[in-house]
Amino acid sequence: MMRSFLRPHVVNNLRATLDLPVYYLPQGCNPRWHRPTVQAGTNPYLVIAGNMSASRVRLLERLAAKGIPLRLYGAGFPRWLGETPIRAAHTGRCITRDEKARVFRSAAGVLNTMHLAEVAGVNARLFEATGCGAAVLTDFRPTIPDLFAVGDEVLVFHDFDNLVDQATRLLGETGLTSRLGDAAARRAHRDHTYDLRVTEILEKIA
Repeated sequence: MMRSFLRPHVVNNLRATLDLPVYYLPQGCNPRWHRPTVQAGTNPYLVIAGNMSASRVRLLERLAAKGIPLRLYGAGFPRWLGETPIRAAHTGRCITRDEKARVFRSAAGVLNTMHLAEVAGVNARLFEATGCGAAVLTDFRPTIPDLFAVGDEVLVFHDFDNLVDQATRLLGETGLTSRLGDAAARRAHRDHTYDLRVTEILEKIA
């Protein structure tokens, strides 16, 4: 029987209600692209890559108001946002492969703000950024401690004040960015590559 690989809360629901053989399988990194290529933390700002949703923009505006320096990447800045203090931080372009590896690794940190639909699971950006050797600051999700050592491989935040505190640490604590990034890359390349994910899929459906 075919088995599905879904978000944890969906898996739990399908198992409980329909007794289906479904499993949760996180995404991963591609070590050919997502790998440390430059010195860590040479740029004194947090990087955010992705679409500018309303909730993300509001969060970034609050961070900017607290004096947290930001550099944003993605497919243009939406017109509907109008005037906002974070517009000047947006580069107006996407980053991929080697450039993404350089941008993530060289930043003081990569801020990973996940979509609200990621109730318990995590997104691909978490694995891409850790694979690149970035110091990742991410929304907490219940599955993260099973994937990375919180505090040693990634930093998490639970609310806005916690986010500001952790961002301030990344920007000001000497050596923190490189320690986190190096440890994160080792873990991502050891446990969270797409080759490993494919192997797990094949084992489950065999």
